[in-house]
Amino acid sequence: MVYSRYLFACIPSFLCLIGNFFGGFYSGLNIFYSMLLLPLAEWFLHNENKKNEHNEDELMPTLILILISFLHLTVTLSLLYGVFCNKLTGIFIIIAAISSGVNAGTNGVVVAHELIHRKNFILRALGILNLIQVNYGHFYIEHIKGHHKYVGTQADPATAMYGESLYKFVMRTIPGQFLSAFSLEQKRLFDKNLSQFKNFVLVISFVELMIVVTIFLIFGIELLLAYMLYSFVAIFLLEYVNYIEHYGLKRDDNKKFEAHHAWQSNKITSRLGLIELSRHADHHMKASKPYHTLNTHDGYYLPSGYFGMFYIALMPKIWFKIIHPIIDDNRNKFN
Repeated sequence: MVYSRYLFACIPSFLCLIGNFFGGFYSGLNIFYSMLLLPLAEWFLHNENKKNEHNEDELMPTLILILISFLHLTVTLSLLYGVFCNKLTGIFIIIAAISSGVNAGTNGVVVAHELIHRKNFILRALGILNLIQVNYGHFYIEHIKGHHKYVGTQADPATAMYGESLYKFVMRTIPGQFLSAFSLEQKRLFDKNLSQFKNFVLVISFVELMIVVTIFLIFGIELLLAYMLYSFVAIFLLEYVNYIEHYGLKRDDNKKFEAHHAWQSNKITSRLGLIELSRHADHHMKASKPYHTLNTHDGYYLPSGYFGMFYIALMPKIWFKIIHPIIDDNRNKFN
């Protein structure tokens, strides 16, 4: 079946499970795979520009999302198990936490992004559960009601400005998105004359806090630190993706979103490993469109995929040197 190729995205989860259960050098398997092998390979692998067909039967693509969500939860629990049962000790706790966090950032959060756009309440709830595991539940509100409305404008904290480094962006966007989500909920409740205690951001933050406190009280500081490192890695990867998706692409407030307001990539690794997230322009043009039906458009294309650009983005001077000419040379074409 054509959709079975998206099972490629499950590989990091299985590598993490091996690492968390067996410990030792196995704990770094997913770091080697997702943070070394895939970024390197993506510079040499081909672009697949083939158009996706819209199939009314969405059962298989949806089941894949559910499977990856289940694996994400299993990896989270296996990390806690590995530390608690001393399968992971010393430096391997840190390695396993980073490895599992990479899986959460490239699988759990990516699938959450897909699920929170679904109309089905259960699927949306599953997406929120994925976000809660990395202490980023407010992303549900900010992404749906904030980012998709204001993308490319000064009002969007998740759009990276021209000349802004990844590090400055992360420092700005994390608190910015939280405050934006809180304000959006405040306004919604005020307009409906509802209690501010029903603010989704407050509720979900309280749930996340209770999880953190419970981990500390039952399992101790070592396991809590591993969990927090895991969450940090996942959040950093999420915001790295936000950074490269719209970097430097401005949109006037009164203009409709167009394909040239997002960076795209047709690298087969990013397409399958991130369930078509790299066809990001099409996603913004119709947010409810399922991942397996997203297509490519005329617009800005990254020199490599989302994996391949990671280490480039970590080096601002090199990132600017590569990306700025692409924007500058096409500014008149797309504006």
